[in-house]
Amino acid sequence: MLNPLRESFRDQMRGNACQEAITAVEFFVQDPPQPSTEACFHYLPPARNRFDLQVMNAAGRLVHLIKIDRCLYSVEEGRRCDCLLLTTEQTCFVEFKAADSDITSAGNLRYARAADCVEQLELTIKDFFSRGIIPPGALVTAYACVGRTSQRPYPGADFLALSASFNNRFEGIPVRVHLRVENVLVINRNG
Repeated sequence: MLNPLRESFRDQMRGNACQEAITAVEFFVQDPPQPSTEACFHYLPPARNRFDLQVMNAAGRLVHLIKIDRCLYSVEEGRRCDCLLLTTEQTCFVEFKAADSDITSAGNLRYARAADCVEQLELTIKDFFSRGIIPPGALVTAYACVGRTSQRPYPGADFLALSASFNNRFEGIPVRVHLRVENVLVINRNG
C-alpha cells in the first residue's frame, strides 16, 4: 500500500515529507491541539498525554506514520483523519478528538466524541480507496482516539450502534472496515 500512496501523493511525499519511519518498541502519536497548524508526530516514552495514541511494537517492526491532515491534505481540501499507521500487514487510520476538559467522562459522552471522528475517518478511507491506494478486499482499522480509559473494549449499545453505523457507510465498497474506540494500538509480531 505504501507505493500506491507515494504515487498518488507524489508532490506531498517528496523528500519523505508527510512520513516518518519508526521501529521503536513503544512510541506515542500526537495531533497538536489547536491553534497549531502542525501535522501529527511521534515521540518516545516516558512522557505521555492521555489523548495521545500509544503504539506497542514489541518486535520492533517498521511502522510508517503517514501524516494526513495538514500534510497530505491541506485545510482547504476538507476534513480528513489525522494520520495513518502502516506496516506490511496492518492499515490503521487514526482520528484524534480531545475533550474540552481533561476529566474522564461518562461512557455515553465518550461515544459522542468518538462519533465526531467517524466522518473524517470515512472520508479519508473512501478517498484512499478511490485513488487505488487501498486494494479491494483489504482490512482497514479505523481508530477513534478519544483519550485513555480503563474499559476495553468499550461496552454498550452506544458503541455497537456507532460501529454498525460506521460499517454501513462503506456498503457497496469492497473494503473490510473495523472501528476501534481506543488509544492503544498493538503492532502484530509476525510478518
